[in-house]
Amino acid sequence: MKIENILVIADQQDKQQSALAHAKSLVKRTGAKLHIVAFNYEHLATLATNLNEEQKLDIQNKILSKGESWLKREIAECKLEEKSTSEVIWEKDIVAWVKKHSASHDYDLIIKTGHRSEGPFYVPTDWHLLRNNLVPTLLVAEKKWRKKQSVMVSLDLGTHVKSKQALNQKLLDAGITFATNANMPLHICYSLPISTVLKDLGIIDKKALVNDAKSRYLPIIEGMLGEYDLPLENIHFKAGPASKVIPSVASKHAAGLVIMGSIGRKGLKAKLMGNTAESVLALLKTDILVIQP
Repeated sequence: MKIENILVIADQQDKQQSALAHAKSLVKRTGAKLHIVAFNYEHLATLATNLNEEQKLDIQNKILSKGESWLKREIAECKLEEKSTSEVIWEKDIVAWVKKHSASHDYDLIIKTGHRSEGPFYVPTDWHLLRNNLVPTLLVAEKKWRKKQSVMVSLDLGTHVKSKQALNQKLLDAGITFATNANMPLHICYSLPISTVLKDLGIIDKKALVNDAKSRYLPIIEGMLGEYDLPLENIHFKAGPASKVIPSVASKHAAGLVIMGSIGRKGLKAKLMGNTAESVLALLKTDILVIQP
């Protein structure tokens, strides 16, 4: 995975500025160029005072000017002036702007501070980005990675869909890139789907299922790794739902970054069901990099 051009979404609500901190770290390691964007928007039409268009524009410009001053201070504090361009946008629909902007720019990565909460019918900006954006998106949880952490990649090895098989390689390539750049060990996780009912009835032998998966998929993983030397003990097969297996393995092996794929859903189905990446996101307290096919 190449990392040459990064879009950073700065969040005024994030006191630590975790997204900017991670961007700075990647610039140091990869020499990447940054475009840093912040968003402001106020519903001026809801003000009790009736404002004409000129007055609304004046208020908008004042808010944007304040936002620009804030962003310039944050960029200067991170010493990123020479490595970045920036802008403050008056926009309510952040995801729509990001999609349109990304379509005309060659970004390799989007970085944003992650927010991990939602109501039954409210999906945060983060989850919309995971569903709708075709640029790999890194949602950061902490200002920086701590020592003795690792990078974990979740693969869907049982798929027969070619696009998902190709996505597995993209995920692994990204894992190698981040593990190498951050000098962190790499782990690979594959969660085997298993019927709880059949397991409880003794119809499925969980241990035999895992052993069969190892013999079937280890050669495939080794081929995908190429020349990258990964110890066998860093490849984990575990039976169970991915939404539980991934956080469990990530916690056990101190993953500071989890990399996984996402097949975006839209509409009511997406709001009610979500997908594996989103279920994992709600449980993980680590950074998560989501890549789509």
